[in-house]
Amino acid sequence: MTVGRPNHRLFYIDNLRWSAINMVVIMHAAVTYSPFGAWYYREHPELNLDAKIAFAAYQSFQHAVAMGLLFGIAGYFAAGAVARKGTEGFIHERLKRLGLPLLLYMTVIGPLTEYFVAGSWQSKPPRPFLQDWWLHLRSGELLSESGPLWFCLVLLLFSAAYAGLCRVRPTRLAPRPPPSVAMVLGYAGLIAIVTFTVGVAFPNAGTVLNVDVHDFPQYPLMYAAGITAWKADWLRQIPSHVGRRWLWAGIAAGGALWALLVAAGGALTGDLSAYGSGWHWQAAGIDTWRSFTCLTLSLGLIILYRDCFNAQGPVSRFLTRNAFGVYVLHAPILIAITRLLHILPASIGVKFALASICGVAISFLFVGLVARRMPGLRAVL
Repeated sequence: MTVGRPNHRLFYIDNLRWSAINMVVIMHAAVTYSPFGAWYYREHPELNLDAKIAFAAYQSFQHAVAMGLLFGIAGYFAAGAVARKGTEGFIHERLKRLGLPLLLYMTVIGPLTEYFVAGSWQSKPPRPFLQDWWLHLRSGELLSESGPLWFCLVLLLFSAAYAGLCRVRPTRLAPRPPPSVAMVLGYAGLIAIVTFTVGVAFPNAGTVLNVDVHDFPQYPLMYAAGITAWKADWLRQIPSHVGRRWLWAGIAAGGALWALLVAAGGALTGDLSAYGSGWHWQAAGIDTWRSFTCLTLSLGLIILYRDCFNAQGPVSRFLTRNAFGVYVLHAPILIAITRLLHILPASIGVKFALASICGVAISFLFVGLVARRMPGLRAVL
């Protein structure tokens, strides 16, 4: 049986991808003002309990879904790319598309951001930028300067692994009915079990090459889910009403479970230690919640965009063309904006809103009107 593939661009995936990248920018704006997460520049303001809960809720849901969704989309297109270009063409394209921006960020954009924009290279006594840069390069510390582009680093590794697998077992269409409820919940359970196991085995692992060890298991499993979705032609087959159910399940059930974990696990008293990793029911609960929320909302959002946002006008085409460039360049732009907002006599909520709106808008305008018109950068961005 042959499954027909659409011969036009999947506008709904383009729209979903730039939406997810917008949310990454907003997430980094949230980390700037909240007590949670790590970023180049943070203000550490005093927040009341309501503000902390609001930031925690937003960042928790975003953290659960955004990167897993992007890895799933990447896996979906990787399967199609290998089928069209073969493994050699696929790897060549991935090295150019992911490797060059990653190298540019680690050697130029990241160091310039840390030294001049964020001020997070605090050498004592102070040294000129080129001297600091050379010391970081010689010591190997630049390998950990991938910033947000850790995503490209991990995708390169996944691409190499998938290409190697395809040499042994070529990509073939394998049409199957859409995943059942049991399949989705079972896969969420698998992600949760693997994540919890890694947290128990490496409770204090932190990050490796800027990749959070505890978060990592979700990424290859979502990438593999995307590959399977392409092979089985699931994105066109899943009925609209099924997608809506998964979306509401992620919002309603996911929201209720998150609130229960926060209320019962000690978070309201400021004790977050048991949620991270190790043999704690809170850690198991959060890993289960994240896996369930990631899969249900990813499925629901894909079908929502397929049904409602499968077209593009001038604005959405502009956003599509420049979304990856925004992912690469938004860090110094957002940091500059938040440092300017530091002097503004306004509430944290107002600053967060302004940083989010201006961070997204200025990043897209800079990439589309300046960066991608510069010689050499257009091919990278």
